[in-house]
Amino acid sequence: MIEKLKENWFICLVAVLLVGAVGFYVVDQNKDKLPGLTVDGKSVVATFGDQTVFADDLYEDLYGNPESARSLGTQILYMHFERAVVDAAIDTDYSLQVATQVTAVKQNYQSYYGDDWEAELLKGLQASGYASLDDLEAYFTHILKMDEMARNAYDANLEELFKPIYEEKSPRTVSHILVTMENPEEPTEEEQQKMDDIEKALADGTDFAEVAKTYSDDTSASQGGFLGYADADTNFVTEFKEAMLSQEEGVVGDWVTTEYGRHLILVNETDMDALLADEDIRESIYTAIQNANPTYMSQVLWDKAQELGVTFADPSYETALKEYLGIED
Repeated sequence: MIEKLKENWFICLVAVLLVGAVGFYVVDQNKDKLPGLTVDGKSVVATFGDQTVFADDLYEDLYGNPESARSLGTQILYMHFERAVVDAAIDTDYSLQVATQVTAVKQNYQSYYGDDWEAELLKGLQASGYASLDDLEAYFTHILKMDEMARNAYDANLEELFKPIYEEKSPRTVSHILVTMENPEEPTEEEQQKMDDIEKALADGTDFAEVAKTYSDDTSASQGGFLGYADADTNFVTEFKEAMLSQEEGVVGDWVTTEYGRHLILVNETDMDALLADEDIRESIYTAIQNANPTYMSQVLWDKAQELGVTFADPSYETALKEYLGIED
């Protein structure tokens, strides 16, 4: 699974940016027929602020690459639209972060693909709407700017966006102590002794996190058993998740048996304000909001474009984008 994610990392990243389309709009194959404005002799698709999307750019992406499917016209149009809006809205200098990411990605691809690394990297870039390896910096700059734009949008409406999740999904922060077992239904003498030692340490008043660091067989032991944010949608094994959701804050539950062994669970926090104020789980809250509101950033992007004064050279471009984004009049 890790190797598959590594292989498709570009697609995974761009999937975060592209919302589900309800249909594709086919751009006319003959760019000479594109109506609308021109700048320096180039046909203009859209303008907002000092940003301009040219028809030539769209056609180079659509027809310059033999791997491109012409039926993906609206997707290409959207990619250019998104980049232009984000560039106009976010002016943060990410050059240092981008340089680090570019270096890391090139090294990873060289290590994984050997002599074919450049060709494989280029495939990933082209799948994300970029033409050459020289665009790698632009790609990561856009990802970081888009991420900042999303954070800003979420933070501006954080309580409003999180409240339905809080009411429906029972979010909380959770820690655990795990004793791994070959047969969780029948602990060995040694495994039972370890559970007894854990129970005694807790009964003697030792902090849960310290006990986890000493005894837990999970990699979270170094973090005091802290697993972070979790809710009803979290991908935990059923027995663990059911126990976690049923426990009260601050109470260590009974031993829970799963395929991994036996767990003691501590629910650290359930208060909504406290969860929202916890910077350590903010990324997880952003993810929960994104999962619960898959079209939210589409509306944010569209509203930002309107704020920047977007104009389209032809109404069909605007119609295609709005349908793609799910924006209603």
